[in-house]
Amino acid sequence: MGDVAARAGVSRATVSYTFTQPNRVSRELRQRVLAAADELGYVGNDAARRLRVGHSLALGLLISSTSNPVYAEIAAGAEAEAAAHGRFILVANSDESLERERAYISFFESQQVSGILAIPVGDVPAELLELRRRGTPFVLAGVAAGPHSYPAISGDNERGGYLAASHLLAQGRRRLLFVGGAHPHVDLRLAGAKRAVAESAAPASLEVIRAQVQTAKVGEAVSRTLLERPKTGFPDGIVAGNDLLALGLLHGLILAGVRVPGDLSLVGYDDIEFADFAIVPLTTIRHPSAALGASAVRILLGIEEEQDTKGRFEPELVVRATSLPLAGNDRG
Repeated sequence: MGDVAARAGVSRATVSYTFTQPNRVSRELRQRVLAAADELGYVGNDAARRLRVGHSLALGLLISSTSNPVYAEIAAGAEAEAAAHGRFILVANSDESLERERAYISFFESQQVSGILAIPVGDVPAELLELRRRGTPFVLAGVAAGPHSYPAISGDNERGGYLAASHLLAQGRRRLLFVGGAHPHVDLRLAGAKRAVAESAAPASLEVIRAQVQTAKVGEAVSRTLLERPKTGFPDGIVAGNDLLALGLLHGLILAGVRVPGDLSLVGYDDIEFADFAIVPLTTIRHPSAALGASAVRILLGIEEEQDTKGRFEPELVVRATSLPLAGNDRG
């Protein structure tokens, strides 16, 4: 450490802060110290540092499934923000397993992470609440049920569902279908869709199909059940709980000869990268996932307060080809 300090022209304390409390060092000094450390091949002993200060430079990111591209976007935003503050992200995928989720929480504690960004399988695990009681903070990326004392940040899912259904109704679609999983976010999206139908000036209906998980494969399976219906029972507008479901529905319907948006309009949710590259580009609801991940890191580091995020993650309707009004359709 003394050699690094001499090479960078700073004090030993500055070198120590650079590797242990980087927020206390200016960007210019931090870059000088890191450059000198690289030149000398210096690597800080994180195990020793953890013994001394009680936590590591790592933050934990607990996600429920790597199959959802939204979580990759949240992770990207979190990693970029963490790197800007000299921190690192440890990503753990529970793969929808409560047992694996508990094991990863225990692992994070053993690694003495400074905090955890949590996207749990269901409700906030008791183990995570206990870890917070012992001094490791966490931020929930999602909707928190009931009264709670921990930070929870999320987009306005009810508003997003309302925008999706309102868009279909404005096109003259009247037999709407909502397809989504059993998740608090999806429940709010459904509530928004129901509100749009209830406020519709023209008579309209909203049927609900609950999916066990929200994947493209499940979406395609749902499309097959729809194709078994008589024409009178076929929807003319679908709101999907996420883009993966929507893309699976789109694939199955198009293969069967259903015209999208000719026979029905389709709206997804999340605006993942694949939405714009579908064979028929997908209309969807966008919310800033990367910004949410970055904000969660700032809250964990004490740079930002939860209340500062209010209204920042508003949903936005992105209209593409799966819901464009038909030529000559004067209902739109």
